[in-house]
Amino acid sequence: MLKKISEPEDQPFLFELYCSSRMAEVRAWGWDEATLRTFLHMQYSAQSASYRQQYPEAESYIVCQDDQQAGRILIHRTPICIRIVDITILPQFQNQGLGTKLLQTLMEEAREQNLPLRLSVLRTGRALALYERLGFQNAGENDMYLAMEWNHETCKEGDRS
Repeated sequence: MLKKISEPEDQPFLFELYCSSRMAEVRAWGWDEATLRTFLHMQYSAQSASYRQQYPEAESYIVCQDDQQAGRILIHRTPICIRIVDITILPQFQNQGLGTKLLQTLMEEAREQNLPLRLSVLRTGRALALYERLGFQNAGENDMYLAMEWNHETCKEGDRS
């Protein structure tokens, strides 16, 4: 299900994955395809550089389903928490339980290590409902993002699936 990312051969997939997560938003701006791709490449490069700077020890994996590349997850493990830095699933693989399986695997790891599992999500993001359903709780917020945390000691018993 997870394959360690190899540089640079996985970069084309990772860029297309990033584009898939932003395309609906940027198409609404009415730009031509070349301008869209240039903008998205710039944004992807900035995001990648930011992640490398903020989380230099993070582990990056391509998520596979049925031997197809379906997404990416970036995980930063520390002695005090497990942080999901980024999780992105291609649209054609969404709503099939793949994200839930990934999260439940990390929740089990967090439970075994007695650590909280943390992430940030866009306040308006569709993934928010998934995180809430799995027992993640609001741990802070700003104008755009919610910080969320799952902790096996504070989640409801029904959320421990």
